[in-house]
Amino acid sequence: MEKPMFNQLFRPTCNRVGFVLFVLFSQHLVAEDALELEDMIVTAGLQPISISDVASSITVITREEIEQKQVRTLADLLRDVPGFAVSQAGGTGSQAQIRVRGAEANQLLVLIDGVRANDPALSDEFQYQYALTANIERIEIIRGPQSATWGSDAMAGVINIIRSKSETGKQVSGNVEGGSFGTQNLAVDGGYSGKLFRLHGGLSYLDTNGTNIARTGSEGDGTKNTTGSMVLEFDTSEAINFRFSGQLVDASNEFDDIDFLVTGLPTDTDRITESQQVFLAGKISYEPTQSPWSGNLSVQKMDSDNDNFSDGIWTNSTAAESLELRLRGGVTFGATEALGHRISFALEHEKVDFSQRGEVSFFGNPNQDQSYDVNGFALEYVGRPVTGFTWTASGRLDDYSDFDDATTWQVAAAYEFSTGLRLHGSVGTGSKAPTFTERYGFFEDFFIGNPELKPEYSQGWEIGLDTNWVNGQYKFQLAYFDQDLQDEIDGFVFDPVTFLFTGKNKESDSNRRGIEAVFDARLGQSITLGASYTFTDATEVDSMNQVVREIRRPRHMANLTANYRFANDRGNLNLKLNYNGPQLDVFFSPTTFIQERVKIKAYTILNLAAAWRLTKALELTGRVSNLLDEEYEEILGFVRPGIAAFAGLRGRF
Repeated sequence: MEKPMFNQLFRPTCNRVGFVLFVLFSQHLVAEDALELEDMIVTAGLQPISISDVASSITVITREEIEQKQVRTLADLLRDVPGFAVSQAGGTGSQAQIRVRGAEANQLLVLIDGVRANDPALSDEFQYQYALTANIERIEIIRGPQSATWGSDAMAGVINIIRSKSETGKQVSGNVEGGSFGTQNLAVDGGYSGKLFRLHGGLSYLDTNGTNIARTGSEGDGTKNTTGSMVLEFDTSEAINFRFSGQLVDASNEFDDIDFLVTGLPTDTDRITESQQVFLAGKISYEPTQSPWSGNLSVQKMDSDNDNFSDGIWTNSTAAESLELRLRGGVTFGATEALGHRISFALEHEKVDFSQRGEVSFFGNPNQDQSYDVNGFALEYVGRPVTGFTWTASGRLDDYSDFDDATTWQVAAAYEFSTGLRLHGSVGTGSKAPTFTERYGFFEDFFIGNPELKPEYSQGWEIGLDTNWVNGQYKFQLAYFDQDLQDEIDGFVFDPVTFLFTGKNKESDSNRRGIEAVFDARLGQSITLGASYTFTDATEVDSMNQVVREIRRPRHMANLTANYRFANDRGNLNLKLNYNGPQLDVFFSPTTFIQERVKIKAYTILNLAAAWRLTKALELTGRVSNLLDEEYEEILGFVRPGIAAFAGLRGRF
């Protein structure tokens, strides 16, 4: 069931900064020490694990792919990922939500260099519209329940955004771009890598007048975004490493409000949200080469401020702050070239604070300060008992201060029959803590909170088959997934005492099942192809006890990417196609006051990007988005942009 309406369309935005840092550690199986970073996944377990040992469905996006596609925001980049349904309320900078395999938007955990980035001030959703792709080295995506490793919010999967790191010596890169809708896009990053320390930083700026996101009117809804990041890493010995990282996002976006009196659809209004987000982390790692023991200790802080303005006047705000202390360690034993066992543990403590400010009115006083803390305890086993077979077992307890505890687990296995055939599968559970809005309310004239809510809980499984031919030149992956959601929080329960809506844990289950198919091919040294198809069947039981399809989950999604290098790699051409089948959305009639389900038509979007190297260090870039000028919506009444063209320069020194 969808969360309250205000969580789906607009939410307040913030203004604030935080601080913190300190500590890390990481470790691999002895047999994995020689593996390169590209062969490791740092997100799939309590400690890094080889890609071949991961039993869940994974996607890794590299910096090279980002540069080939010339995609500027994370929301647009993730449209190519199997199982990812993106719903955006307009153009660049407008609110974006992602539902993975039919799950809710706040049931996907996002990490920035390992820091939890979901915003407790905004219903525990990550703000994809404010995430720019500049200065990203790689993105790891794990689909399926991952709460046994990461706790709450990881019910549908995990995204880990890994920032750029400096290579040997000094380096600087950047790009400047301009184009349709008065868009300016600037970015620079660089760093230094020496014998004992490595420093890398980046700064990006995006400014656009935007497009009209309502069906009527002509007002453009623009956005501004300035993002800065920094990573400092140094070694005090061969076994001890310190790492400090930080990111600051300062953004604002214009949006349209809903006409609740006449049409029930968006209409031109002067609404602005301003947001500031700070992510800080400090880590110290101990990883001796001759010892089976290793560990990591880290301190992480996330701080967000969201302010909402109407006709230039401040109306309300939300803010959140989370501070997490994380200790992870492990021991490896019985390790040989192909066999070995590892036991890892995690001890975590997190404190989350939430504040809300607004004008006192006839409907009540929205001002409040809330908080809770949680202690997490996790244990994980990774074993290779025989050649080609890896299995993992993990369990976790999250002990919450203010509501019921959550216990989650996962068992997974992968077996490589030959160099070209691999079978993998997993079964596990996930949990999602109730949000501050669900427990304490926000819109006092529409929704009242329920402090007695308990965490949502899910149980799911998947099985997959991976094949490749001609030394990996052609790859095909097929996966089936099935997940049941229990104790789902329904945000549209009518309260007969106040005549308002409230939240309640549902007694019936919701089910999400489907198929993901992925095909990749490398045709010689010049052409690469990638295609994927996802079928998702997401259903729930409505208030009339009828099984219905869930909204904003298209049953059919398909993606195609083709990249062509030519003229001795001097030129590059990238074509990207996204297809979303028909989907349902909700419409609140201002006449009947009845919630209706309406269909949003299917759409196909074609993007084209090209680059031509002028010199060894300088490149000319150009791209056209929505090349076919498709008219489409992803949220009822919110119009996505038409055809647009951009050109720029990109340099590496």
